[in-house]
Amino acid sequence: MQVPSLSRVRRAAYTSVPSWTKPLATRCFYTLHPGASWSLYEQKARSREAFADRFFDSRAEFEAYEAEFEQSQVPGLLYQAWQEHSQPIYDSHKEECVRYYALVRKLRPTSVVETGVYSGVSTLAVLAALSVNDHGTLYSIDCSTQFDEFDDDTKRHYERRRPSCCEDGSHLLPGGKQPGWIVPDDLRDRWQLVAGRPQRELPHLLEELGEIDLFVHDSEHSKTGMLFEFDLAWEHLSPGGVLVSPHVGWNDAFDTFISDRAAESGELAVHYVHFDEYDGPGWCRYARKPAVDRERTSAHQSVKTAPKSVADD
Repeated sequence: MQVPSLSRVRRAAYTSVPSWTKPLATRCFYTLHPGASWSLYEQKARSREAFADRFFDSRAEFEAYEAEFEQSQVPGLLYQAWQEHSQPIYDSHKEECVRYYALVRKLRPTSVVETGVYSGVSTLAVLAALSVNDHGTLYSIDCSTQFDEFDDDTKRHYERRRPSCCEDGSHLLPGGKQPGWIVPDDLRDRWQLVAGRPQRELPHLLEELGEIDLFVHDSEHSKTGMLFEFDLAWEHLSPGGVLVSPHVGWNDAFDTFISDRAAESGELAVHYVHFDEYDGPGWCRYARKPAVDRERTSAHQSVKTAPKSVADD
């Protein structure tokens, strides 16, 4: 007779209780369980509120974009992919996808660049928002077809980690699949995919584009790799543009970057769901480039360049 794991029993018990008792049950668990943290769990809600307050005119506006995401084709496509693959797709957390979608809808970027596509979960969220905007293009760089599944450095820098995606081989594409295989044909007209490593391809792409409005890093999570992408993308980011990176807890690259740049930053999403196997939090954070007051700058330049008046004799 197989004995179910404690975590499975907990989840089954939580599912069976009435919905009105679940908030209390959650708080009791995270407060009383010796390995769990209520304060970390609360960070999930606080990060959502802070993100909404920073980028949207009201929380109601942000919630409308959340609802729009839920009604879009994205959740259904992800469910189909899960059924086809018969196991979770370890690309991006739902909270991140929803906030990518809302951010793109709100900012209406012309050029979005991401590194790391894999199956295409976050790619799908961005493209869905661009489609509704009827504006903008996503440029992606991906090298997942070049991975050696037995190479230790590749696994260390690309394999998905805690809190919910640390299974062995989670950095590899499903057999026979190409990067972005989840993305349907009707969303590909605003997408350009470049095959190769970001260290080689990103400088050329950014030089060609000149200026970008949103940059998402999700490729090589080494300190040198992350700093390389952050620094390069920042130089091409438009005033008020946003740089986003999940997995910032892997090293101190993001903290080093925002400290050196004195950049405004915050949490885009916090992931923390305590189970026996995954007890550590994860963070996705953003940095925003200072916006330029174009009118003030233009007026200042006009004053500087205006010819001096010549007094009448």
